[in-house]
Amino acid sequence: MTGITHGLQVYDRWETQTGRVRGRVMARRLADYVRYAARLPFYKRRLAAFSPGAQYPLAGTPVLEAKDLRRLLPPRSEELIADKSCGRNIFQSGGTTGCPKTTIFSHKELEGLYLPNARGFHAVGLDRSDRVANLFAVGGLYMTFIHIHRMLQEFGCSNFPFSNHTPSEFVHPVCRLFKINCFAGIASVVLNTLRDMEKMGLRGIRIEKIYYGGEHLYEADKAELREKFGAKLIAAPGYGTVDSWYIGYQCVRCPTGVFHAHDDQVYIELVDEETGRHCAPGETGMMYVTAFPRLLTPIVRYRVGDLARWLPGPCSCGRTTPLFELRGRGDDVLRIGFDSVDYGFIQKMIGRVKGLLGSAQMEKRRENGRDRLILRVETPAPKSARAVMRKVLEREILKERPTLNKAVSTGAVLPPEIELLAPGAIPRNPRTGKLVRVLDVLR
Repeated sequence: MTGITHGLQVYDRWETQTGRVRGRVMARRLADYVRYAARLPFYKRRLAAFSPGAQYPLAGTPVLEAKDLRRLLPPRSEELIADKSCGRNIFQSGGTTGCPKTTIFSHKELEGLYLPNARGFHAVGLDRSDRVANLFAVGGLYMTFIHIHRMLQEFGCSNFPFSNHTPSEFVHPVCRLFKINCFAGIASVVLNTLRDMEKMGLRGIRIEKIYYGGEHLYEADKAELREKFGAKLIAAPGYGTVDSWYIGYQCVRCPTGVFHAHDDQVYIELVDEETGRHCAPGETGMMYVTAFPRLLTPIVRYRVGDLARWLPGPCSCGRTTPLFELRGRGDDVLRIGFDSVDYGFIQKMIGRVKGLLGSAQMEKRRENGRDRLILRVETPAPKSARAVMRKVLEREILKERPTLNKAVSTGAVLPPEIELLAPGAIPRNPRTGKLVRVLDVLR
Protein backbone atom coordinates (compact mmCIF):
# COMPACT_ATOMS: atom_id res chain seq x y z
CA MET A 1 0.00 0.00 0.00
CA THR A 2 1.89 3.06 -1.25
CA GLY A 3 0.83 6.34 -2.69
CA ILE A 4 1.61 10.01 -3.10
CA THR A 5 0.16 12.40 -0.54
CA HIS A 6 0.87 16.14 -0.72
CA GLY A 7 3.64 15.41 -3.23
CA LEU A 8 5.40 12.94 -0.90
CA GLN A 9 5.53 9.24 -1.67
CA VAL A 10 4.45 7.51 1.56
CA TYR A 11 3.43 4.01 2.49
CA ASP A 12 0.09 5.06 3.99
CA ARG A 13 -1.90 8.25 4.56
CA TRP A 14 -1.33 8.40 8.31
CA GLU A 15 2.22 9.64 7.70
CA THR A 16 0.93 13.00 6.42
CA GLN A 17 -2.21 13.54 8.52
CA THR A 18 -2.70 16.94 10.15
CA GLY A 19 -2.13 17.42 13.87
CA ARG A 20 -5.86 17.92 14.40
CA VAL A 21 -6.76 14.60 12.77
CA ARG A 22 -3.92 12.85 14.55
CA GLY A 23 -4.96 14.15 17.96
CA ARG A 24 -8.60 13.22 17.47
CA VAL A 25 -7.82 9.67 16.30
CA MET A 26 -5.28 9.03 19.06
CA ALA A 27 -7.63 10.29 21.79
CA ARG A 28 -10.37 7.97 20.58
CA ARG A 29 -8.05 4.97 20.28
CA LEU A 30 -6.59 5.55 23.73
CA ALA A 31 -10.03 5.83 25.35
CA ASP A 32 -11.28 2.69 23.56
CA TYR A 33 -8.16 0.75 24.51
CA VAL A 34 -8.29 1.75 28.17
CA ARG A 35 -11.93 0.73 28.29
CA TYR A 36 -11.02 -2.63 26.77
CA ALA A 37 -8.07 -3.24 29.14
CA ALA A 38 -10.12 -2.29 32.20
CA ARG A 39 -12.20 -5.46 31.71
CA LEU A 40 -9.27 -7.40 33.17
CA PRO A 41 -9.19 -7.46 36.99
CA PHE A 42 -5.50 -6.48 36.94
CA TYR A 43 -6.21 -3.23 35.12
CA LYS A 44 -9.59 -2.28 36.56
CA ARG A 45 -8.25 -0.51 39.65
CA ARG A 46 -5.02 0.65 37.98
CA LEU A 47 -6.95 2.51 35.27
CA ALA A 48 -9.41 4.22 37.61
CA ALA A 49 -7.41 7.46 37.37
CA PHE A 50 -7.61 7.60 33.57
CA SER A 51 -8.70 11.10 32.56
CA PRO A 52 -9.59 11.24 28.83
CA GLY A 53 -9.94 15.03 28.71
CA ALA A 54 -6.59 15.79 30.37
CA GLN A 55 -3.40 16.78 28.58
CA TYR A 56 -1.81 13.55 29.85
CA PRO A 57 -4.73 11.13 30.34
CA LEU A 58 -2.63 8.33 31.89
CA ALA A 59 -0.63 10.53 34.28
CA GLY A 60 -2.11 8.91 37.39
CA THR A 61 -1.82 5.34 36.13
CA PRO A 62 0.84 3.01 37.61
CA VAL A 63 3.62 1.96 35.26
CA LEU A 64 3.72 -1.59 33.86
CA GLU A 65 7.24 -3.02 34.18
CA ALA A 66 9.12 -6.03 32.86
CA LYS A 67 8.89 -7.72 36.25
CA ASP A 68 5.08 -7.41 36.04
CA LEU A 69 5.05 -9.24 32.70
CA ARG A 70 7.10 -12.08 34.17
CA ARG A 71 4.61 -12.36 37.01
CA LEU A 72 1.38 -11.98 35.01
CA LEU A 73 2.06 -14.04 31.88
CA PRO A 74 2.63 -17.77 31.30
CA PRO A 75 4.17 -19.92 32.54
CA ARG A 76 3.55 -18.25 35.93
CA SER A 77 0.07 -16.84 35.34
CA GLU A 78 -2.61 -16.01 32.76
CA GLU A 79 -3.78 -12.92 34.63
CA LEU A 80 -2.95 -10.63 31.70
CA ILE A 81 -4.57 -12.87 29.04
CA ALA A 82 -7.79 -11.28 27.75
CA ASP A 83 -8.96 -14.29 25.69
CA LYS A 84 -7.77 -17.63 27.05
CA SER A 85 -9.20 -19.57 24.10
CA CYS A 86 -7.36 -17.54 21.46
CA GLY A 87 -4.58 -19.11 19.38
CA ARG A 88 -1.24 -17.61 20.28
CA ASN A 89 2.45 -17.28 19.46
CA ILE A 90 4.86 -17.56 22.38
CA PHE A 91 8.09 -15.53 22.34
CA GLN A 92 10.74 -14.67 24.87
CA SER A 93 12.86 -11.56 25.23
CA GLY A 94 15.29 -9.97 27.64
CA GLY A 95 18.18 -12.37 27.09
CA THR A 96 20.80 -9.59 27.19
CA THR A 97 19.61 -7.95 30.40
CA GLY A 98 18.47 -10.78 32.63
CA CYS A 99 16.01 -13.65 32.90
CA PRO A 100 13.98 -13.85 29.65
CA LYS A 101 10.35 -12.81 29.88
CA THR A 102 7.50 -14.32 27.91
CA THR A 103 5.44 -12.27 25.49
CA ILE A 104 2.39 -13.53 23.65
CA PHE A 105 0.89 -12.41 20.32
CA SER A 106 -2.29 -13.67 18.76
CA HIS A 107 -1.96 -14.78 15.14
CA LYS A 108 -3.87 -11.67 14.06
CA GLU A 109 -1.57 -9.39 16.05
CA LEU A 110 1.50 -10.96 14.47
CA GLU A 111 0.04 -10.26 11.02
CA GLY A 112 -0.68 -6.70 12.16
CA LEU A 113 3.03 -6.03 12.55
CA TYR A 114 3.21 -5.81 8.78
CA LEU A 115 1.88 -2.23 8.60
CA PRO A 116 4.36 -0.40 10.88
CA ASN A 117 7.16 -2.64 9.65
CA ALA A 118 6.52 -1.93 5.97
CA ARG A 119 5.94 1.76 6.67
CA GLY A 120 9.43 1.98 8.14
CA PHE A 121 11.20 0.02 5.40
CA HIS A 122 9.46 2.09 2.72
CA ALA A 123 10.45 5.36 4.43
CA VAL A 124 14.13 4.38 4.41
CA GLY A 125 14.19 3.50 0.74
CA LEU A 126 13.39 -0.19 0.37
CA ASP A 127 12.26 -0.91 -3.18
CA ARG A 128 10.54 -3.95 -4.67
CA SER A 129 13.57 -4.46 -6.91
CA ASP A 130 15.89 -4.93 -3.90
CA ARG A 131 17.42 -8.31 -3.08
CA VAL A 132 17.45 -8.56 0.71
CA ALA A 133 19.53 -10.81 2.94
CA ASN A 134 17.48 -11.29 6.12
CA LEU A 135 19.98 -11.77 8.95
CA PHE A 136 17.63 -11.13 11.86
CA ALA A 137 17.55 -13.51 14.82
CA VAL A 138 15.52 -16.70 14.54
CA GLY A 139 14.84 -19.67 16.81
CA GLY A 140 14.96 -19.93 20.59
CA LEU A 141 11.52 -18.26 20.78
CA TYR A 142 12.95 -15.13 19.21
CA MET A 143 10.50 -13.06 17.18
CA THR A 144 12.16 -10.65 14.75
CA PHE A 145 13.09 -12.90 11.84
CA ILE A 146 9.54 -14.20 11.54
CA HIS A 147 7.80 -10.88 11.05
CA ILE A 148 10.60 -9.38 8.94
CA HIS A 149 10.34 -12.43 6.67
CA ARG A 150 6.58 -11.93 6.41
CA MET A 151 6.95 -8.23 5.66
CA LEU A 152 9.50 -8.82 2.89
CA GLN A 153 7.13 -11.28 1.25
CA GLU A 154 4.23 -8.82 1.32
CA PHE A 155 6.43 -5.91 0.25
CA GLY A 156 7.42 -7.80 -2.89
CA CYS A 157 11.23 -7.94 -2.59
CA SER A 158 13.50 -10.83 -3.41
CA ASN A 159 13.92 -12.31 0.06
CA PHE A 160 16.90 -14.43 1.19
CA PRO A 161 15.97 -15.87 4.64
CA PHE A 162 19.47 -16.55 6.00
CA SER A 163 18.88 -15.67 9.71
CA ASN A 164 21.60 -14.78 12.20
CA HIS A 165 22.76 -18.42 12.41
CA THR A 166 23.90 -18.80 8.80
CA PRO A 167 27.71 -19.01 8.48
CA SER A 168 29.33 -16.14 6.60
CA GLU A 169 30.94 -18.75 4.33
CA PHE A 170 27.46 -19.57 3.03
CA VAL A 171 26.20 -15.97 2.78
CA HIS A 172 29.26 -14.87 0.79
CA PRO A 173 28.78 -16.90 -2.43
CA VAL A 174 25.01 -16.40 -2.43
CA CYS A 175 25.52 -12.63 -2.32
CA ARG A 176 27.81 -12.86 -5.33
CA LEU A 177 25.65 -15.26 -7.35
CA PHE A 178 22.33 -13.46 -6.79
CA LYS A 179 23.69 -9.89 -6.64
CA ILE A 180 22.24 -9.26 -3.18
CA ASN A 181 22.32 -5.50 -2.63
CA CYS A 182 20.69 -5.16 0.78
CA PHE A 183 21.40 -6.55 4.28
CA ALA A 184 18.81 -6.45 7.07
CA GLY A 185 19.59 -7.67 10.57
CA ILE A 186 20.77 -7.02 14.10
CA ALA A 187 23.56 -4.45 13.87
CA SER A 188 26.29 -6.67 15.33
CA VAL A 189 25.35 -9.60 13.08
CA VAL A 190 25.42 -7.45 9.94
CA LEU A 191 28.81 -5.98 10.88
CA ASN A 192 30.41 -9.30 11.72
CA THR A 193 29.05 -11.01 8.58
CA LEU A 194 30.40 -8.26 6.35
CA ARG A 195 33.77 -8.30 8.10
CA ASP A 196 34.00 -12.05 7.55
CA MET A 197 33.04 -11.61 3.91
CA GLU A 198 35.74 -8.99 3.45
CA LYS A 199 38.35 -11.59 4.37
CA MET A 200 36.95 -13.84 1.61
CA GLY A 201 37.04 -11.05 -0.96
CA LEU A 202 34.36 -8.60 -2.06
CA ARG A 203 34.85 -8.82 -5.80
CA GLY A 204 31.43 -8.90 -7.44
CA ILE A 205 29.70 -7.98 -4.16
CA ARG A 206 28.25 -4.55 -3.40
CA ILE A 207 25.91 -4.03 -0.45
CA GLU A 208 24.26 -0.66 -1.14
CA LYS A 209 21.59 -0.68 1.57
CA ILE A 210 21.89 -1.75 5.20
CA TYR A 211 18.84 -1.88 7.44
CA TYR A 212 19.52 -2.68 11.08
CA GLY A 213 17.70 -3.13 14.36
CA GLY A 214 18.20 -4.35 17.91
CA GLU A 215 21.11 -1.99 18.52
CA HIS A 216 22.38 1.36 17.30
CA LEU A 217 24.94 1.60 14.54
CA TYR A 218 27.16 4.46 15.64
CA GLU A 219 29.11 6.80 13.38
CA ALA A 220 32.30 4.72 13.54
CA ASP A 221 30.31 1.70 12.33
CA LYS A 222 28.63 3.66 9.54
CA ALA A 223 31.93 5.06 8.32
CA GLU A 224 33.31 1.51 8.09
CA LEU A 225 30.26 0.32 6.14
CA ARG A 226 30.50 3.17 3.65
CA GLU A 227 34.26 2.98 3.14
CA LYS A 228 34.73 -0.80 3.01
CA PHE A 229 31.46 -2.11 1.61
CA GLY A 230 30.11 0.79 -0.45
CA ALA A 231 26.93 1.25 1.58
CA LYS A 232 24.97 4.27 0.38
CA LEU A 233 22.00 3.95 2.70
CA ILE A 234 22.21 2.90 6.37
CA ALA A 235 19.08 3.18 8.50
CA ALA A 236 16.91 1.61 11.19
CA PRO A 237 13.48 0.97 9.62
CA GLY A 238 11.82 0.29 12.94
CA TYR A 239 12.24 0.74 16.67
CA GLY A 240 10.17 -1.19 19.16
CA THR A 241 10.15 -4.01 21.68
CA VAL A 242 8.67 -7.49 21.64
CA ASP A 243 7.01 -6.64 24.96
CA SER A 244 5.06 -3.76 23.43
CA TRP A 245 4.95 -3.02 19.66
CA TYR A 246 6.68 -1.00 16.97
CA ILE A 247 7.14 2.49 18.42
CA GLY A 248 9.01 4.44 15.76
CA TYR A 249 10.50 4.36 12.28
CA GLN A 250 13.22 6.23 10.46
CA CYS A 251 13.11 8.01 7.12
CA VAL A 252 16.04 8.89 4.88
CA ARG A 253 16.37 12.27 6.64
CA CYS A 254 16.63 10.83 10.17
CA PRO A 255 20.11 10.82 11.76
CA THR A 256 21.19 7.98 14.05
CA GLY A 257 18.80 7.51 16.96
CA VAL A 258 16.02 9.77 15.61
CA PHE A 259 12.63 8.24 14.73
CA HIS A 260 9.16 9.19 13.57
CA ALA A 261 6.53 8.02 16.06
CA HIS A 262 4.05 5.30 15.07
CA ASP A 263 1.49 7.32 17.01
CA ASP A 264 -1.45 5.55 15.38
CA GLN A 265 -0.10 2.29 16.81
CA VAL A 266 1.10 3.34 20.26
CA TYR A 267 0.52 6.15 22.74
CA ILE A 268 3.95 7.42 23.82
CA GLU A 269 4.80 9.25 27.04
CA LEU A 270 8.22 10.62 28.01
CA VAL A 271 8.41 11.13 31.75
CA ASP A 272 10.99 12.53 34.17
CA GLU A 273 10.93 9.69 36.67
CA GLU A 274 12.41 11.79 39.47
CA THR A 275 9.56 14.30 39.40
CA GLY A 276 6.84 12.33 37.61
CA ARG A 277 6.43 15.26 35.19
CA HIS A 278 5.89 14.74 31.46
CA CYS A 279 8.77 16.08 29.40
CA ALA A 280 8.58 19.13 27.17
CA PRO A 281 10.28 18.98 23.74
CA GLY A 282 14.03 18.74 24.19
CA GLU A 283 13.85 17.25 27.70
CA THR A 284 14.98 13.66 28.23
CA GLY A 285 12.72 11.21 30.01
CA MET A 286 11.86 7.54 30.33
CA MET A 287 9.61 6.17 27.61
CA TYR A 288 6.24 4.62 28.50
CA VAL A 289 4.06 3.12 25.75
CA THR A 290 0.49 1.91 25.44
CA ALA A 291 0.18 -0.49 22.50
CA PHE A 292 -3.26 -0.30 20.83
CA PRO A 293 -2.95 -3.50 18.70
CA ARG A 294 -2.09 -5.69 21.71
CA LEU A 295 -5.52 -7.14 22.52
CA LEU A 296 -4.63 -10.64 23.69
CA THR A 297 -2.37 -9.23 26.43
CA PRO A 298 -3.22 -5.53 26.86
CA ILE A 299 -0.14 -3.36 27.36
CA VAL A 300 -0.90 -0.07 29.13
CA ARG A 301 1.87 2.33 30.14
CA TYR A 302 4.74 -0.11 29.73
CA ARG A 303 8.14 1.15 30.87
CA VAL A 304 10.29 0.44 27.81
CA GLY A 305 13.63 1.09 29.55
CA ASP A 306 14.85 3.59 26.93
CA LEU A 307 15.41 7.29 27.50
CA ALA A 308 14.22 9.65 24.77
CA ARG A 309 13.27 13.24 24.03
CA TRP A 310 10.71 14.83 21.71
CA LEU A 311 12.21 16.94 18.93
CA PRO A 312 10.45 20.19 17.99
CA GLY A 313 9.08 20.82 14.53
CA PRO A 314 8.26 18.53 11.62
CA CYS A 315 10.76 16.41 9.73
CA SER A 316 12.22 17.87 6.53
CA CYS A 317 11.03 14.73 4.68
CA GLY A 318 7.44 16.06 4.77
CA ARG A 319 5.95 13.44 7.08
CA THR A 320 3.93 14.89 9.94
CA THR A 321 4.41 12.04 12.42
CA PRO A 322 6.31 13.55 15.39
CA LEU A 323 10.01 12.96 15.94
CA PHE A 324 11.77 11.60 19.00
CA GLU A 325 15.42 10.86 19.69
CA LEU A 326 16.62 7.89 21.70
CA ARG A 327 19.08 8.93 24.39
CA GLY A 328 20.25 5.47 25.48
CA ARG A 329 18.92 2.80 27.74
CA GLY A 330 18.29 3.62 31.35
CA ASP A 331 20.77 0.84 32.13
CA ASP A 332 23.37 1.98 29.56
CA VAL A 333 24.87 4.37 32.11
CA LEU A 334 27.64 3.60 34.58
CA ARG A 335 28.15 5.65 37.73
CA ILE A 336 31.92 6.13 38.00
CA GLY A 337 32.67 8.09 41.15
CA PHE A 338 30.39 11.12 40.93
CA ASP A 339 30.07 11.02 37.15
CA SER A 340 27.45 9.17 35.11
CA VAL A 341 29.11 7.88 31.93
CA ASP A 342 26.67 6.80 29.20
CA TYR A 343 27.33 4.52 26.26
CA GLY A 344 26.40 7.16 23.71
CA PHE A 345 29.12 9.47 25.03
CA ILE A 346 31.68 6.68 24.77
CA GLN A 347 30.66 6.13 21.16
CA LYS A 348 31.22 9.82 20.37
CA MET A 349 34.73 9.62 21.81
CA ILE A 350 35.47 6.43 19.85
CA GLY A 351 34.44 8.25 16.68
CA ARG A 352 37.28 10.74 17.26
CA VAL A 353 39.99 8.06 17.10
CA LYS A 354 40.74 6.88 13.58
CA GLY A 355 40.90 3.10 13.28
CA LEU A 356 38.52 2.22 16.12
CA LEU A 357 35.30 0.35 15.37
CA GLY A 358 31.94 1.08 16.94
CA SER A 359 31.89 -2.33 18.68
CA ALA A 360 32.56 -1.40 22.30
CA GLN A 361 31.82 -2.55 25.82
CA MET A 362 32.09 -0.57 29.04
CA GLU A 363 32.37 -2.06 32.51
CA LYS A 364 32.47 -0.71 36.05
CA ARG A 365 34.85 -2.33 38.47
CA ARG A 366 35.50 -1.72 42.14
CA GLU A 367 39.18 -2.06 43.08
CA ASN A 368 40.47 -1.34 46.59
CA GLY A 369 37.41 0.75 47.37
CA ARG A 370 37.61 2.87 44.20
CA ASP A 371 35.72 2.82 40.89
CA ARG A 372 37.39 2.13 37.58
CA LEU A 373 35.94 2.42 34.06
CA ILE A 374 37.00 -0.50 31.86
CA LEU A 375 36.52 0.13 28.16
CA ARG A 376 36.92 -2.55 25.47
CA VAL A 377 36.93 -1.46 21.84
CA GLU A 378 37.46 -3.53 18.71
CA THR A 379 39.91 -2.45 16.03
CA PRO A 380 41.60 -4.01 13.00
CA ALA A 381 44.69 -1.88 13.69
CA PRO A 382 47.98 -3.75 14.29
CA LYS A 383 49.09 -4.19 17.90
CA SER A 384 52.04 -1.84 17.29
CA ALA A 385 49.60 1.06 16.79
CA ARG A 386 47.27 0.36 19.69
CA ALA A 387 49.25 2.01 22.51
CA VAL A 388 48.93 5.41 20.86
CA MET A 389 45.22 4.82 20.13
CA ARG A 390 44.59 3.93 23.77
CA LYS A 391 46.24 7.16 24.95
CA VAL A 392 44.27 9.27 22.48
CA LEU A 393 40.95 7.71 23.52
CA GLU A 394 41.68 8.13 27.23
CA ARG A 395 42.67 11.76 26.65
CA GLU A 396 39.45 12.49 24.76
CA ILE A 397 37.29 10.87 27.44
CA LEU A 398 38.88 12.76 30.32
CA LYS A 399 38.94 16.04 28.39
CA GLU A 400 35.17 15.86 27.86
CA ARG A 401 34.33 14.64 31.41
CA PRO A 402 35.74 17.23 33.85
CA THR A 403 34.07 15.57 36.84
CA LEU A 404 35.64 12.22 35.99
CA ASN A 405 38.97 13.88 35.17
CA LYS A 406 39.08 15.61 38.55
CA ALA A 407 38.22 12.38 40.38
CA VAL A 408 41.04 10.57 38.55
CA SER A 409 43.57 13.34 39.19
CA THR A 410 42.78 13.40 42.93
CA GLY A 411 42.89 9.61 43.22
CA ALA A 412 39.20 9.27 44.15
CA VAL A 413 38.67 7.18 41.00
CA LEU A 414 41.18 4.94 39.25
CA PRO A 415 42.24 5.91 35.69
CA PRO A 416 40.22 4.37 32.85
CA GLU A 417 41.58 1.07 31.56
CA ILE A 418 41.26 0.71 27.79
CA GLU A 419 41.56 -2.63 26.02
CA LEU A 420 41.82 -2.67 22.24
CA LEU A 421 40.76 -6.03 20.82
CA ALA A 422 40.48 -7.71 17.43
CA PRO A 423 37.11 -7.50 15.61
CA GLY A 424 34.65 -10.00 17.10
CA ALA A 425 36.55 -10.41 20.40
CA ILE A 426 33.95 -8.72 22.63
CA PRO A 427 31.30 -11.22 23.81
CA ARG A 428 27.98 -11.32 21.96
CA ASN A 429 24.71 -12.74 23.15
CA PRO A 430 24.77 -16.34 21.82
CA ARG A 431 21.05 -16.25 21.06
CA THR A 432 20.78 -13.03 19.08
CA GLY A 433 24.31 -11.96 18.21
CA LYS A 434 23.85 -8.63 19.99
CA LEU A 435 26.86 -7.01 21.59
CA VAL A 436 26.95 -7.09 25.41
CA ARG A 437 27.48 -3.34 25.76
CA VAL A 438 27.47 -2.61 29.49
CA LEU A 439 28.64 -4.62 32.50
CA ASP A 440 28.20 -3.47 36.09
CA VAL A 441 29.23 -6.06 38.68
CA LEU A 442 27.76 -3.90 41.45
CA ARG A 443 24.19 -4.06 40.13
